[in-house]
Amino acid sequence: MLLFLAMYIFSFGRLEINKMFILILTLATLLSLLNIFWGNDSCFLFLKQFGGFLFNGVVYYLLIRINKNDIDKLFRVYLKIAFIVAIIGIFQEFSYLIGFKYGYDFSYFMSKISNFVGTEFGMIRVSSILPEPAHFGTVMAPAIFVSVLNIVKRENNFISRKASILIIISVLLSFSLVSYLGIVVASFLIVFNYRKIMFIVVCTSALFAFISSAYLFMPTIRMRVDDTVSIVTGRMPLDKTNNTTFVLCNNAIIAYKSFLHNPLFGSGLGSHPMSYDHYISQAIDPRKYIIGQDSKDASSLFVRLLSETGLMGVVSFFYFIVKFYVSKKRDVHFWIISNSIICLFILYLVRQGNYFYCGFIFFIWAYFFTAKSAVKLINSDIKK
Repeated sequence: MLLFLAMYIFSFGRLEINKMFILILTLATLLSLLNIFWGNDSCFLFLKQFGGFLFNGVVYYLLIRINKNDIDKLFRVYLKIAFIVAIIGIFQEFSYLIGFKYGYDFSYFMSKISNFVGTEFGMIRVSSILPEPAHFGTVMAPAIFVSVLNIVKRENNFISRKASILIIISVLLSFSLVSYLGIVVASFLIVFNYRKIMFIVVCTSALFAFISSAYLFMPTIRMRVDDTVSIVTGRMPLDKTNNTTFVLCNNAIIAYKSFLHNPLFGSGLGSHPMSYDHYISQAIDPRKYIIGQDSKDASSLFVRLLSETGLMGVVSFFYFIVKFYVSKKRDVHFWIISNSIICLFILYLVRQGNYFYCGFIFFIWAYFFTAKSAVKLINSDIKK
């Protein structure tokens, strides 16, 4: 990204920055500075996020602009990369089954990529080149939507049906609740937009069978679902649940406490770790559990937005999604891209709180430019 930025400045001798982006970042900065003054945030935590937003926002904006706003082209590049990542994941599973360690344990050249976990089927949970299966499922979300669409509609949108099947196989091999949620979300978005009775009946039945099978035959998924329900209904104390559920629910409780303290504008960008330290004793006895897990990014975008930006940030993000959504009636091609990115947004809201992980800001811009491209196409058709 630094190399790209340097090459852009060298080639054009200037930087192009979106005015609305600067306005939003300026507003967030002013609110964060107030929170620093009030003691809810710190300069260091704020500057990390401010720098990340400025750098990622500018670089990905310029990347799209230098490609003449061609989201179709860039989305195809993403899908090619996603396919390669999926193939690596399948190879990872195959290597484990034949006992080839260097084919599934990548810690010898990537220290963070060593989180392979055995399952009840005697297989590993595929993570490919990502740190863990949940991360793999999240970054594959747009590819999941395209793949599910191609399979159920028997089409070849952006990628072939064979490639789509391989992508879905890799996602299923992750044995991750987040990955499976991606399939469920993609299926729901497709059913919602194709409202033919027979299609809805068949897809809904298949989806119900998939959800039921995952819950009944995969203890790791059943445990997470049961523990989450038990926590929400008050039938289980937080310190008795599994680690994944604990991290998510613990951060949610802390974010809620922070939200009650600053409901309108939140505690400022990057402030969640401070809120975590401040409210942790109200969520759980720190002596009973290892604390600090995922305290930096809150483990969920929704939870983090609630904590750091308050009601304004949460409402603004959902307004952005609705405002720039491309419906199937406007253009089917751009509808696919738009819904693919929504699939990513939903998984991010549920289980990924890092603002900059794996090009999230790129997909924010891509969603925006997809809507602009659809409007431009409609206007050109009207002129013709």
